[in-house]
Amino acid sequence: MARGCGFVGPRRRLTARRRGSFSLGFDNGVGYHRRGSHLNGMAREALRAFLVLLGVALSARLQPAQAAGAATPPPPIPVDAEADRRGTPVRLLSLEEVLQLGRLHNVGLRAAELLPQQARLDVVFAEAGFEPELYGSVGYADSQSPARNLFQPSVTTKTLDAALGWRQRVVTGGLFDLAFRPARFESSGSTAFPDRQYSSEWSATFRQPLLRGAWTDYNLAPITTARFLESQANHQFERVVQDTLLQIVQAYWELVFARENWRVVGSALAVALEQLRITDERIRVRELAARDRVADESEVARRREELIVAENAIRAREDALRQLLFDGSDPQLWNFNLRPTSAITVAPLVEEIAFAPLVEVALLQRPDLRSLRSAVAAAEVAQVEADRDTLPSLDLIGGYSSDGVRDQFNPAFNDSIDQQYPDWSVRLEFSIPVGNHAAWSRRQRAALEVERQRRELHAATLEVTKEVREAVRNLQSLAQSIAASGESVRLATTNLETEQVKLRVGSSTAFEVQRRIQDLSEAQSRHLRNQLDYRVAQSRLLYVQGLLRAPAAR
Repeated sequence: MARGCGFVGPRRRLTARRRGSFSLGFDNGVGYHRRGSHLNGMAREALRAFLVLLGVALSARLQPAQAAGAATPPPPIPVDAEADRRGTPVRLLSLEEVLQLGRLHNVGLRAAELLPQQARLDVVFAEAGFEPELYGSVGYADSQSPARNLFQPSVTTKTLDAALGWRQRVVTGGLFDLAFRPARFESSGSTAFPDRQYSSEWSATFRQPLLRGAWTDYNLAPITTARFLESQANHQFERVVQDTLLQIVQAYWELVFARENWRVVGSALAVALEQLRITDERIRVRELAARDRVADESEVARRREELIVAENAIRAREDALRQLLFDGSDPQLWNFNLRPTSAITVAPLVEEIAFAPLVEVALLQRPDLRSLRSAVAAAEVAQVEADRDTLPSLDLIGGYSSDGVRDQFNPAFNDSIDQQYPDWSVRLEFSIPVGNHAAWSRRQRAALEVERQRRELHAATLEVTKEVREAVRNLQSLAQSIAASGESVRLATTNLETEQVKLRVGSSTAFEVQRRIQDLSEAQSRHLRNQLDYRVAQSRLLYVQGLLRAPAAR
């Protein structure tokens, strides 16, 4: 039967005759007894080669039967066994589930999602500049003038006035104002005027800029800029979401890798223990000295140290994934036993992937590029404002009013309503700063900002193209690496089995077996790491195209 990774057979005896006789026997696969003195060196080497080939062949024939009928389940991972023993809550998580959890509960995303809301309020603030305004005022004044002569005696005047109006800014830059102003005047000491008078006035004015600050493109610029900045904030938030989702993917597969790597290290420890057992058996039959077990004991100790490190890596990867998935509201957060259910094993097809279609998708979908396009648009709007500010100020002002003055308020109010005494006016106002250096400097700065944003967009476009090409190449390269590392594992396993058989027939050393054990462990780790990198590369290819999103909840 095959035991461990070497060949251990029942007691057998091979005999041959050449100028006498000899016999060669096996005792549980360890040691041999030589009889006869006529076996030359060539015959011994041929016999050893025959035994090595026989052991490898028998091991190869027996391993499939063991895998099919006597396969033992892998040992439980310590963190899982500890959770089962303590009754700790267990979370079975697939890749789709962790992406959904992270999108909903990641604390970084919950903070970043406030930025688009702030930008949306900036739009509301900009639009509020065109909302109508209702205003009013009331006042009281008491004045007394001294007597100057007989014809100008001392006069005491009391005034009570008020104003109620409505004004509205329009998108052309004009300002419309409609107001009603009643007043009461009381005077004493003068015989030229009544002691009490009431006035009522309705007025409407409109002021329209014609050059600086005029027309819709200038006056709607703050709203347009705010909307572009809102779009930029939304794209930046989407970029943060995709960055976080990629981190979650990496953390998830790192946890899967850590758990599988623990099994790889545990398998290497099992092989080292089996080799130590064989050495002990050979020492027992006095084929080896007792000091020959030191090297195998050293190998076992090293493998146990690696197993401790591998177990700690599992716990560290669990904590990293917890931080990305949960917001800390559950007190059992740090006690969850996370058990990934998505398999890391993958056998990809090595096929050519076209760059051009993926680059086109990335240029359209990447949130960072869309954010930069919004920044360019906002800079162009600011440039329009700066250009218009270099013009002189020329305003057209028109006004119309109707008032009435009586000794009672009602007649005065009726006169103003009936427009018994209308007034109207039209005028132009012109002004220009001497030199106007401030406006010209702002204009030049705005033009430079537009150019800077355009250059940053162009640089980002090149970077995105490079990232897509790199992601495709990595995916194809890793597909080839998985195939190569899988073959390396197969060959390293065969080499270890061969070396163990050679050791048992005396044609190898324990040092060579330890080297083969190390080669197999490294090959398994490389194969596992290639599978991890391929899984991450699959998500990264979506990420560089701007398509990495959490699946919709079912």
